[in-house]
Amino acid sequence: MVLFFISCGKKSEDVSIEDTETINYVVDKIKERAETEVLVCAHRAYHKFAPENSLASIQQAIDEGIDIVEVDVNTTKDGILVLMHDNLIDRTTNAKGYLSDYTYLDLKKLYLKIGDSVTSHQIPTLNEVLTLAKDKIILNLDIKRVDVSKLYQQLLVKKMQNDVFSFIWDKRKIDKILQIDATYAVLPIVSSRVEMMNYAQNIKSKLQHFDENSFNQENLEWAKNNGILVFMNILWKPDENFIQNEPKQVDDIIALKPAIIQTDHPKKVLAYLKSKNLHN
Repeated sequence: MVLFFISCGKKSEDVSIEDTETINYVVDKIKERAETEVLVCAHRAYHKFAPENSLASIQQAIDEGIDIVEVDVNTTKDGILVLMHDNLIDRTTNAKGYLSDYTYLDLKKLYLKIGDSVTSHQIPTLNEVLTLAKDKIILNLDIKRVDVSKLYQQLLVKKMQNDVFSFIWDKRKIDKILQIDATYAVLPIVSSRVEMMNYAQNIKSKLQHFDENSFNQENLEWAKNNGILVFMNILWKPDENFIQNEPKQVDDIIALKPAIIQTDHPKKVLAYLKSKNLHN
């Protein structure tokens, strides 16, 4: 196995060298609440009544008091950062083809879908999303085909570089954004204790995305003892069973007290956590 080690050289122009040892506002906010709560992250925003990754779905999450929204950042042909999960736009819009073949002006002519139904909602830019979410809800920016230096610059302009965190699958992009700002809150996925320890030792952000291989009582205890905040999906089968009034898989997950759970049914999961005194 090849271990991945982060280099954290260059700092953000907006952060003094002294501050880089301490700034991690979004992680601190999550940590404080996770002492007594399990936070809820809405997968692709609150997309049951509005299209996924739309401004309306984010606004609905805000209105329902959801803690965090996960949204997918991608890039148009002319380099504009927008929200889109897939590289193809076929599933989510009334057009077909690769997002990277469309300019932003091209995309402005299109409309988002819910299932097979075309709506009046359009693909939002990252800038629009940041404006909507600022001081209202935490953003988990899932990085797709994105130049992270451009993403970071947009956050810097909005003064939100310490208010969001990012799930980043590509380890090279984790390295790149931490070279820009060593305090940026990244959310690496971990499948083993080796990966858990590597990230814990080499990055300042203490968020880790566990998966079905790493999520167990022993590893959760290790995470707690090492100040790691655990993010865990209840997506797919646990979520599906939960809305069919079969909550055992969800109960097994929340019993281990991860800091954050991600779901396609955030309103119902939030109410369930409140009923168990796991959310204020």
